[in-house]
Amino acid sequence: MGKIKQLLGINLAVFLIFALLKPERFLTAYNFESMCFQFPEAGLLTLGIGITMLTAGADLSIVAVANLTATVNGIILLQYMPAGLTGSGVWSWLLLCLAFAAVIGLVCGVINGLLVAKLGIFPILATLGTQNLFTGICMVLTKGQGVFGVFPEQVMFIGNGKLFGLVPMPLIIFLGALAVVYLIIHRTPHGLKTQLFGSNRVASFYCGIDNVKTVFKTYMMSSMLGALTGILILARTNSAKYDYGSSYVLQAMLASVFAGISPLGGKGNVFNILLSVAALQMLDSGFNLLRISSFVRSSTYGILLIIGILLDYLAVKYRQKKEIARANQAAAR
Repeated sequence: MGKIKQLLGINLAVFLIFALLKPERFLTAYNFESMCFQFPEAGLLTLGIGITMLTAGADLSIVAVANLTATVNGIILLQYMPAGLTGSGVWSWLLLCLAFAAVIGLVCGVINGLLVAKLGIFPILATLGTQNLFTGICMVLTKGQGVFGVFPEQVMFIGNGKLFGLVPMPLIIFLGALAVVYLIIHRTPHGLKTQLFGSNRVASFYCGIDNVKTVFKTYMMSSMLGALTGILILARTNSAKYDYGSSYVLQAMLASVFAGISPLGGKGNVFNILLSVAALQMLDSGFNLLRISSFVRSSTYGILLIIGILLDYLAVKYRQKKEIARANQAAAR
């Protein structure tokens, strides 16, 4: 509860700052509706990176997985789907796209899982390599160009529509994914194994946990979330590009740290990602309204990430010192 109160306080502070600086534009229904359409992309990517951080790793390739998924499905819809289809014909092609997205997510997850879990390559190095691999495949498929065109209305509804004319579809997709990931991480044996492994991989091994299988599944989940994000990107922007969302990895890592997911692994609540991403989206929206350049924003996110990691490190060291002090006192008695 302490972390939730802290995040609620951060959200309130960010809201009040921009409400005072730009009330005529920030405090509008259009602005908040726009944020509800935008932040689910970052939220899904944060879920993916967050669960890998629980294993003391990080999936840097998740944005590349999303772009690869968006690119492949964009090509399918524009180049292979027959023109003039309506109704069930369009839905059959959309189901085909979802199947391709699932396959891409599974294949990318298997590659990452093999490199990190089976071969024991340091997660950041492994996923940095696969990030470039997946991005390179996108560039080959598109010859370095974007995928643009007129997509079916059903696709556009996923990224820009509202359920019952009220709730943005991207927000519904994100909340659904958040609920599923929360249940897996905090209510299933796999989630417990993931957190135990992140806390102490040696201890988890001697507890009978299959460390390789646990990490492998985690990176599979991360890539599947990346593939889902790719569908959302294609539907919301009506396009796909190999370098879309290049700053998303930094934002996702920052949001994970703000949510209380330790970069050292083993600690964190997935639900807090909702509040941390909401705060960063308000911050980003406020920066846009104040016309602050993207370079300044990236620098700000980098500084905040460094501060968050440093504070987490100091908190761990402080707890260790307190535990040692208690043990010494107990021994002295």
